[in-house]
Amino acid sequence: MDKSTPEDRLLAALSYPFWYMAFPIFLVAPRFQQRPFLKYHVYQALALGLVILWGGVTLWTTAAVLGKFGLFGLLLYPFLKLAEWAAFLATGYAAVGAWLGKRTELPYITEFVRPLLHECSSKGSPPE
Repeated sequence: MDKSTPEDRLLAALSYPFWYMAFPIFLVAPRFQQRPFLKYHVYQALALGLVILWGGVTLWTTAAVLGKFGLFGLLLYPFLKLAEWAAFLATGYAAVGAWLGKRTELPYITEFVRPLLHECSSKGSPPE
């Protein structure tokens, strides 16, 4: 478990569903930039949010285009709903982990964010 204050844990948990507001606030407030736990989760929330946004736009656009060709749109609907639930569950998992004071690791997202945090890229737990 990481050393973090209750305020850090709350802000880190809220940064996942509100990533579009959390990152600009984090960049503007210098007192938040000195907290490694919060920095880790804010950057990870930004990356997760952008992946979900980009993936959602891509999937829905593909479904709209292929939906013009008969039955393809109907066949894509369950896949789109599955992707929405996966995004919801990934966000919830990361937010609950942040609330509990853990540095939740998400596949690919954490490895992408690690160089931005100036942490080592080993697969163990991040340095404290």
